[in-house]
Amino acid sequence: MNDPARPSLRSAWILAGPLLIAGLTQVAVNIVDTLMLARVSTDALGAFALAAPVYLIALIVVRGWATAVQVRVAQCHGAGRPEDVGRVVRTGLVTSVAAGAVIGALLYAAAPLALTALGAADDVLGPGTVYLRVLAFAVPPAAVSFTLQAACAGIGATRAAMYTALLVNVVNLPLGLLLIFRAGLGVTGAALSTLAATVAGTGYLLVYSRTHLPPVAKDSGTVRAETGKLWRIGWPEMSTLGIGYVNEALLAGFAARISVHDLAAYRIVDNLTLVAFTFLGSASTAITILAGQELGRGNRQGARAWHQTGMRLLLLMLAVPSAAALVLGPVLLGWITSDTVVAEHAWGATPLALLSMAPLAAAMSYAALLRAAGDTRAVLIASVTSDYLLLIPLGWLLGVRAGLGLPGLYLAWTAFGVLYCALLLPRYRRRFTRDDQSEEPGTKAPQAGLT
Repeated sequence: MNDPARPSLRSAWILAGPLLIAGLTQVAVNIVDTLMLARVSTDALGAFALAAPVYLIALIVVRGWATAVQVRVAQCHGAGRPEDVGRVVRTGLVTSVAAGAVIGALLYAAAPLALTALGAADDVLGPGTVYLRVLAFAVPPAAVSFTLQAACAGIGATRAAMYTALLVNVVNLPLGLLLIFRAGLGVTGAALSTLAATVAGTGYLLVYSRTHLPPVAKDSGTVRAETGKLWRIGWPEMSTLGIGYVNEALLAGFAARISVHDLAAYRIVDNLTLVAFTFLGSASTAITILAGQELGRGNRQGARAWHQTGMRLLLLMLAVPSAAALVLGPVLLGWITSDTVVAEHAWGATPLALLSMAPLAAAMSYAALLRAAGDTRAVLIASVTSDYLLLIPLGWLLGVRAGLGLPGLYLAWTAFGVLYCALLLPRYRRRFTRDDQSEEPGTKAPQAGLT
């Protein structure tokens, strides 16, 4: 069994650093596509802005299942049970491939209906539909990639995600330039380059995992039991992430109803907040892994100790990209788009968009510990409640009906973060501040979060 690590920023950064590089490199795929398509036309950027969140909905469902794999691997690794790690990985791969195939098929069939429901204009609907149908074929390999990255992260090998993301960009950038501009395929070229990059990254991970993960168990009976454990953790996480990206697509639809310029500006600011969220997500994931390993050892106080370290790391991770964005924002906007109206709308919403991330950072520190314990249902309930009490109705009322535009949408995001944090705090206190009870390492502590 591994010795528990003393909570410190350095220990958390050892895991979070590669995850941050991986996340930023993955974000770079979207940013590169945004930059290239902005140079094609405002309509091309608008089609990408409306279709990309729909594709992310498909991806995020299979990514939620990968989070369950990560939690279970961290618990089993912390408990010193490598044979169980192999079993979790095998189960996760089989189920993620099946889920990816189903979700990809649904995305292909529902692409035009989804874009129409989001208010796509005629000049956006056609290229947006082609974009989604090409990327429907990327969902199954992406599901495999997410699962293997999560399994490697669960044992502390977060560099696997970093190497994979770097490879994806190495493939996507030159191929995108060739297909979008040289071949004149525009939005379709962006989709084809993303598909090729996804397949390349998955191939690399399959090779990497053979030498870094424990051997796969072949006990089918135990695998069936493991599927149930993953499902109890995974379905709330898939629902949380899936609903979150449905809401992201709805907000993009709100922006589309304001104006095409606001839709393009929303896509640009959304990339900025995605960078900030990537900083936060890398810290949150590292804390989930480290706390999960402590819970696998049966050390709930050790898991709780990672919360304060995580909070400090999250605040630091938010401050860095926010400061950079406020200093460099006008220059970056000039590089991204030559449309002065789009740039003006994007810059006007940027400070409020960054401010909206502050309460979310606090909420993510509590969510990290709850996920480590397998209590993803609490995260789901808090997220969905905040979504539909505040985010969506306020986004519509302030952004569209009251005429505040993009600032109205980010006011709604701020309200969401405040309520989300307030709802998670009591659950965290009940789970991690109650008197310690005798628990079997790696079993009762994680299972308690599923009741």
